[in-house]
Amino acid sequence: MVQVQLNDFRMHYVEQGSGPEPVVFVHGFISSQLWWQPTLERLPADFHAYAVDLRACGASEQVDSGHTLEQYAEDLHQFIERLGLQQCILVGHSMGGGVAMQYALAHQDRLKALVLVDPLAASGTAFDPEITAWINAQQGNPEGIRQLILGAFATPPSGAYLEQLVEDGVRWGKPIYLGTMDDMAHFRIAERLSEIKVPTLVTWGDRDTVIPFAAIVEIFTGIPGCSLEVWHGVGHSGPIEIPDRFMALLTSFVAEVNSASAAV
Repeated sequence: MVQVQLNDFRMHYVEQGSGPEPVVFVHGFISSQLWWQPTLERLPADFHAYAVDLRACGASEQVDSGHTLEQYAEDLHQFIERLGLQQCILVGHSMGGGVAMQYALAHQDRLKALVLVDPLAASGTAFDPEITAWINAQQGNPEGIRQLILGAFATPPSGAYLEQLVEDGVRWGKPIYLGTMDDMAHFRIAERLSEIKVPTLVTWGDRDTVIPFAAIVEIFTGIPGCSLEVWHGVGHSGPIEIPDRFMALLTSFVAEVNSASAAV
């Protein structure tokens, strides 16, 4: 198990590949780096991947405070600094997409490109009070967490891999679970999206029951020059549901970014 000491906790991460292209992957709510496993298994030779566990997630050290997207972005910056990455491609899924956008607003000079997979709405993700209460009540409940995870997929994973995802979700303690739920509801960066100038790609599955398309359009139209890929018949997690197509898209996007950079 590989960890790096940050200011107030030890962050676990999985490193794969030895190519010249650093790519950092950030997971979403009730998740861990395991959600990137199918992606890492398909890593092209020129990528050097780092999939992190955010504070109190997965195999990272448990810590009761700092459970906001702003702090997760600062943790990510400390991680990038500790590893000596001068620039990287940042890929965020769902809540991790919100973290990635927050990071871009604070440390844009450290990014070569940004990839947002079914990202958290820039105007916040607030559910009806009854739904929020039900989601909050599932903290630590294996069957409730299983329902939340399965409900996000059009084509869900199965077997041992699904059980690992559920186990990691169940391990989310009250401070991070409830704190993150509250912070996602109050997340507001829509008016600052125009400040993001790095090449950005947004992806979305048209059977995503978590993030509405209106939220995707807000990000796509708010970030200058942003690209958009919509997958038909796919739910909230393309990297798991259609991993080959996701990796092909990511590889193609990075190649386009490199080509445009070389032409300048």
